[in-house]
Amino acid sequence: MTPPPDLFNAAINDDYMPSRRVLDWKEQVDSWTRDSAAAREAYPPLELAYGEGEHERLDVFEGVAETRATLLFIHGGYWQAFYKDTFSYLAPPLLDAGFRVAVMSYDLNPAVTLAQIVAQARQATAFVATQFPGPLIVAGHSAGAHLAAMLHATDWAAEGLPEVELTGSIGISGLYDLGPLRHTELQPGLQLSEAEARALSPAFLSPTSAAPFIVAVGGEESQSFLWQSQQLAGAWAGVASPVQLLPGRHHFNAPDEVLGLALGLLR
Repeated sequence: MTPPPDLFNAAINDDYMPSRRVLDWKEQVDSWTRDSAAAREAYPPLELAYGEGEHERLDVFEGVAETRATLLFIHGGYWQAFYKDTFSYLAPPLLDAGFRVAVMSYDLNPAVTLAQIVAQARQATAFVATQFPGPLIVAGHSAGAHLAAMLHATDWAAEGLPEVELTGSIGISGLYDLGPLRHTELQPGLQLSEAEARALSPAFLSPTSAAPFIVAVGGEESQSFLWQSQQLAGAWAGVASPVQLLPGRHHFNAPDEVLGLALGLLR
């Protein structure tokens, strides 16, 4: 199903569909699933509920080394695909480096609105910060990077949540100005008005945390994804880093860089 003709733009749509640029994307996703199963066997996670909903759950992986920080990872999938189990593969190298790793699920659009997903991300982050005091890094990929940026711009008291002190945040190939997505095949599910798209776009919000936000993007991403990162870096000067290009990385392997980016926040 595509948006109405007055909204849909084929050129914009194609630039925001990484599966049309990465020919072996299905094999990439299969490797996520396979490697995540192996990670869960090697490091059985503790599943915790951050809310009452079916998917308001997160997996917590603990390593044997002394914990340097907790890293909360938020997955992508255009808010419409995947749950936490698919991204367990990211945990082992982070554990080896001394991170506690939490990977969250959230309800998916169109069953819930994007605003509801943002609220779930906030609830999960406040839960993690309360359960595991100490340095906290939030990292997200694609739609997850959008959610990480929304967290970095959250007025926690206004949301009725405990204050969260971030050590830093990481956005990998993120989406920070949602306006163009109204012209893609995602719009029938997102149902974003122009005003809603702006209100849910981190590029039009002010960060509420002075902690650094690392803006990273795969060097092989489309111009639209590069533009998205440039938008946030420009809007959040002084908090967001200049855009960091990840050489040789496309949309489906860019998350592999999360360890190096996270270590940079602890130096």
